[in-house]
Amino acid sequence: MLEVLLPRLCCGCGERLAMGERLVCARCQLTLPLETNRDWDFNRRKRAWGDHPALAHVGALTRYERTNVSAELVRSLKFRRRYELGAWMGRVAVLSLRDTGLFEGVEMLIPIPLTRRRLHSRGFNQAEKIADGLAGELHIPVRTDVLRRLRYQESQTHFMLTKRRDNVQGIFELLTDEGLRGKHVMIVDDVITTGATMLAAIEALERVPDIHISVFAWAWAPVPAGSQT
Repeated sequence: MLEVLLPRLCCGCGERLAMGERLVCARCQLTLPLETNRDWDFNRRKRAWGDHPALAHVGALTRYERTNVSAELVRSLKFRRRYELGAWMGRVAVLSLRDTGLFEGVEMLIPIPLTRRRLHSRGFNQAEKIADGLAGELHIPVRTDVLRRLRYQESQTHFMLTKRRDNVQGIFELLTDEGLRGKHVMIVDDVITTGATMLAAIEALERVPDIHISVFAWAWAPVPAGSQT
């Protein structure tokens, strides 16, 4: 009766879930646009970000395009308030990438924070939900007391990289370096587009002595060949 009145629908395609399926149907899982370059030390995204000695690995599970399954799952999480989907994303990422070295040596997770106003209006931080899923599989803590977001920047898509970086200067404040010195931390977000926001978070954390930083996003918008963005 509940299935008739309140059918369980896939967060990716909106179709009815089969018996035993949860959140995302088998077809959507099989068609996830996975990132194929899993050399986390040498990829186009990391090269575009320039020289950051503290930066170890940069990786994502999927590629983001506006109409693909990965993007639809992000929209379901952020705008349809499917909170449990964030934990699912984190778990799937670890199970898919555990043997690639992306998470090797990581000791704590730091989700990209929202401003207080955005957090109040949305009710949750999607990056934190994904980090919770990662943490459950990796058995490491999530730190939400390290960075504070002071403001949001305007849309970055029409800017060159130098302008994008100028536009995000000072958007994050390092609140504490307690327990961070000499540690390997991973910054977590849902989607990396231009990368300017993530770079601002990296630069804030680089103030901590002897820190090692890795980056994970559920998805990133691929950097076109020859691009420096």
